[in-house]
Amino acid sequence: MNLLKLLSWEVERVTKPFLILVAGLLVVQFGYLGYFLWDETQLYEQLRRAGDADYQMSFANYLGGTAYLLSLGIAVAAMLLYSVWIWYRDFQGRGTFMLRLLTMPQKRMVIFFAKLATILMMTLGLFAIEWIALKLQYIAFTSWFDGKMIPMNGSFEQALSSNGILGMMYPDSIVNFVIHQLFIYIVVLFIFAFVLIERSFWQRTIWSPVLSLSILVVILTIPILGYAFLSNRLIYDETIMYVGVVLIVWAGVTIWLGRRFLQTKLNV
Repeated sequence: MNLLKLLSWEVERVTKPFLILVAGLLVVQFGYLGYFLWDETQLYEQLRRAGDADYQMSFANYLGGTAYLLSLGIAVAAMLLYSVWIWYRDFQGRGTFMLRLLTMPQKRMVIFFAKLATILMMTLGLFAIEWIALKLQYIAFTSWFDGKMIPMNGSFEQALSSNGILGMMYPDSIVNFVIHQLFIYIVVLFIFAFVLIERSFWQRTIWSPVLSLSILVVILTIPILGYAFLSNRLIYDETIMYVGVVLIVWAGVTIWLGRRFLQTKLNV
C-alpha cells in the first residue's frame, strides 16, 4: 500500500470527527456573535439615553470574548488530542489493526508520513474554514452596527492582530505564516515520537509514558538552554539562524526517533 492510498484511508477515517468539530466550532461562534450583537446594542442604547454616546464598537471586543476564545481553545485541544489518538486507535483490540498495518508490504515510515500528512491537512483545513468564518462574522458585525447607525473603530486586520491566538494563526506576512506552521508541525512530530516511544516500551515497563516524556523533554530543553547561554552573545540575524537550525534539528531528531522505534522496537 503506497502513501496516497494510506493517506486516503486516514482522511476517510478522520472526515466525520473533523466535520463534527467544525460544525460545533461554527455553531458556538455564530451563536455567540448573535448574543454579542444584541448585548452590545442594548448597552449602547443605555449609554445613549444617559447622554454618553461616545462608546464605539470594535470587532476585537468580540474576538476577545470568553465564548470565542473557548471555542478556539477547544479546537486546538481537539487537534492535539487527535494527533495522539490517530496512533492509539490502531492499537485497540490487542493491536490487531496496527499489526495488519505493520505487516503490509510497504515501508513502515509510509504509515508515519500518511498520519503526519493527515494532521497537517486537518490543521490547514481548520485554518481556512476559520478564516472564512471570521470574514463572515466581520461582515455580519459591521452590517448590524451600520444598520443601527452605531459607530465602530478598528479594521478586520487590526482586530486579528490584537488577538494573541489569531495573530499567530494569521500573521501579517507569508514568511511568518510558514514559520508558525513549522512550529505546529514540530509539535505534531513530538507527539508522534512520544506515542511511538511509549508503545515501544509499554510491555517492558509501566513507566513507558514517563520514559518517553523524559527523552523528549531532554531533546526539547537542550537547545533552549543553549540559547539561554548564548543569547547575550548573538545578534538578531544570528538568533534567527539559531532558531532555524534548532527547528531543523528538532524535526530531524523526532523523525529519526519515529523511524527507529517504528521499524525496530515497536511492540503491538
